[in-house]
Parts: sequence; C-alpha cells; structure tokens
Amino acid sequence: MLKKKILISLVIIQGLLIITGIIAIIFGVFYKMGNNENKTININKNIGLNDVYLINENHYQQKLIKDNKAIFQIVDIKTNKVLKEIVIEKN
Repeated sequence: MLKKKILISLVIIQGLLIITGIIAIIFGVFYKMGNNENKTININKNIGLNDVYLINENHYQQKLIKDNKAIFQIVDIKTNKVLKEIVIEKN
C-alpha cells in the first residue's frame, strides 16, 4: 500500500513537472517572438550614397556622424538589421 501511494505521488509530480515545462516552452516562444518584433532598428534614411559601401551581396556598411561620434554599421540587406556596430568617439 505504501509503495502504491509513493508511485502515485511520483507520477503526479512527474506530470506537474511536464506541464510546467510545456508552459515554460510556450512562454519562451511567445516571449522570443514578441522580443524580435519590438527590436526595431532605426536606420538613418538620409544617408548619402558616399556613406554606404557594399561589402558583399548580403551586407553593406553605412557611416553615420552624430555628436562627435563616427558610427560604422554593418547591415544585412534582406532583413535590414544591424549586425555589427563600431563607434569611434572624438576626444
């Protein structure tokens, strides 16, 4: 009788852990999807063609100058996401 109660309690605990894991996975997926949608990268639309350089068929580099800083961004052409950003500050 004691073994039967222990086995039933273990099965219940295992079921609760599985349900908790499924809920955590679903929450993580929705969080990741929402986080990607909120990640809007503002790219300066007023860049002259002299400040844009094609790196390869998938990426280009743009140069921005703001507040005594030179900002070089490597951008993916298809998604328009900034892959790498280098900031050089003037002292």
